[in-house]
Amino acid sequence: MGIGSWAGLWFALSIPAILLMYLLKRKFIDTTVPSHLLWDRVLKNIEANRPWQKLQNRLLLWLQLLAAALLVFALLQPYLWVSGNSGGHIVFVADTSGSMGAIAAPAAGNAGQSSQDPQETRIERMKFEMKQYVKKHARGSEVTLLSMKSEPDVIISREKDAKRIQDAIDGLTPYYGQAAYNETLSLASALTREEQDAEVVLFTDGEWKGASDQVTFEVPAHTVLVGNGPVKNAGIQQFGIQQGKEGNDAVAVLGSSGTWDAPVDVRIYGDNKLLRTESADLTRHSATLVLQSLPPADVYRIELDGDDGYAADNAAYAFGKSSREPSILLLTPGNLFLEKALQLTGAQVTRMTTEEAASSNSAKTADSGNAASVPQVPKDPPDLIVVDGQAPAFTKEGSWKQLLEETPLWSIGGSGPEVKVNGQEPKVSDHPVNRYITMKGLYVGELHKEPLPAWAEPLVTIGGTPAIYAGKEAGHPRLSFLFRLQDTDLPLSAEFPILVHNAVSWLNEGEGMGLGRVTAGSGMEVPIAADAEQAEWKVQHTGVPGAGAPVPKVQKRERAISSLQMAPQVPGLYAFEERNSQGNTTSYLVEAAADPFEGTFASSKPVVLKSGQDDTGRAEAGAGEQAGNPGTDGKIGQSRYSLMWLAAAVVLLMIVTEWGVYQRGRSI
Repeated sequence: MGIGSWAGLWFALSIPAILLMYLLKRKFIDTTVPSHLLWDRVLKNIEANRPWQKLQNRLLLWLQLLAAALLVFALLQPYLWVSGNSGGHIVFVADTSGSMGAIAAPAAGNAGQSSQDPQETRIERMKFEMKQYVKKHARGSEVTLLSMKSEPDVIISREKDAKRIQDAIDGLTPYYGQAAYNETLSLASALTREEQDAEVVLFTDGEWKGASDQVTFEVPAHTVLVGNGPVKNAGIQQFGIQQGKEGNDAVAVLGSSGTWDAPVDVRIYGDNKLLRTESADLTRHSATLVLQSLPPADVYRIELDGDDGYAADNAAYAFGKSSREPSILLLTPGNLFLEKALQLTGAQVTRMTTEEAASSNSAKTADSGNAASVPQVPKDPPDLIVVDGQAPAFTKEGSWKQLLEETPLWSIGGSGPEVKVNGQEPKVSDHPVNRYITMKGLYVGELHKEPLPAWAEPLVTIGGTPAIYAGKEAGHPRLSFLFRLQDTDLPLSAEFPILVHNAVSWLNEGEGMGLGRVTAGSGMEVPIAADAEQAEWKVQHTGVPGAGAPVPKVQKRERAISSLQMAPQVPGLYAFEERNSQGNTTSYLVEAAADPFEGTFASSKPVVLKSGQDDTGRAEAGAGEQAGNPGTDGKIGQSRYSLMWLAAAVVLLMIVTEWGVYQRGRSI
């Protein structure tokens, strides 16, 4: 039996008050006497008024004392623990953080009702224990199931259908990002606030990264430990690629928990091809591997192979730095400053000399129909084409036209009518091409005014007229200067080599690139092309074998694709693929990594929940497991049956009995 509220003890002061009333009351005894004794009435009254007389055994006194005691008992809100929770409300809080993806410790005792699979994960054990709990203690109860992601996730709310409850439990999966520990407990507390017949049950492995004592529950709350125990884990803490003297060099930092007597096999892949196999000694719980002269690859992957209890940190990815220098095809009538600046970027520059605009037009007329005058398309397509001045006529048809449409293009000059700006101050917008660029003091005499394409974004404006714009056309990057370099002093500026370097970098990377590493399930920025109409996540490689790789839905803002997207929740390599109306695609590779704190298995212990009820701190273990938490009273899965109404009914009966005594018209 338990007490719901000790505040009712104040009414216990009524018991000594009743006793005091009987000590001070007048006491008369009904006696048949001769009439001449009536003259003794004055003496009798004096004797009856003497206080502090000895209490006599009277029924009315005992009835009043019993009624007062029962009222005190009812105000204490007493209750009994009964099996089951019929008609109550149970809130299950499922710890779905990344550590629940670890291998569960062997079950003890009769816990073998679960699968006994040596590779059974903690979350699979939790599902089994949760369904057993529902069968034994939650029949007829309303069940709310909460899981932990980046924010609390309500799976079901006040559900009574057994099939739906079981399906909801079966659908639980580990969340490898930063889980909302305290927020989920706070939601469970809010859902049960001011409820009389509710309880909160937390299923966890004890690897709790939050502060459970910061949340107070108004109903019974306890924990059930599942699968907890030591975990032998080796993980990749850092992995990166840098360009070396002969190819690319990889650096990997490994860490471990538990005892490792044998070396761990490490495999390095480049574009899904095995490049090298190494071994790492983790007897000191850390190791650093340096792998030199790796062949060029777009994506490198490192994997660990060993007796590991947590697979989410066994793979990591790095985006390769190609040892091949980018190739640039420069179409120019002759511009030494531009050519030298392009060479300073480290690119291989191939110059193709073209004629000035005027002579080009005359040459076009003279050689009309002469195919031999058209230069051949390069055998190896360049990574970037730079057109200085007006584009030659041969680039507007045939294979040259197709090459320019499918290759990043930087055009300098423009073809619209000339507009005098006479050295007005340029206004520079925020863009990778303008990084570290101010253009202060730059003189531009005239611009070529032409309508901007729908995909274009102005980068520099002068006097309200666009001077530089950029964007993607059919998924391919475009950069355009609407002025001739000969009409400005930009080539003489110290910012010119920086501007050229930024332009080449952006144009080369604009075809799709690696966006680096993000925490699984977190928000991230993704470049969105102006003409992109569709987008989707695609799985390239799963870092957790057997876990599947559900991809998130693409976030949209109004009718456009939002640049803020949610990273996938399972560690691995993913591609964010954009598609325009013409079917051209651009992909960005992203590595989703598990929260590193979930791979540290050192804090497995009972999670004590702070409750306002008398079962504060109660904790239980899963089948056959010891919770090891003081205060366990074995009441898990039982509901409270209130005795308050029974006590109130007995008090009412006492009042009716007293009324019968008063009706007799005499004191008994």
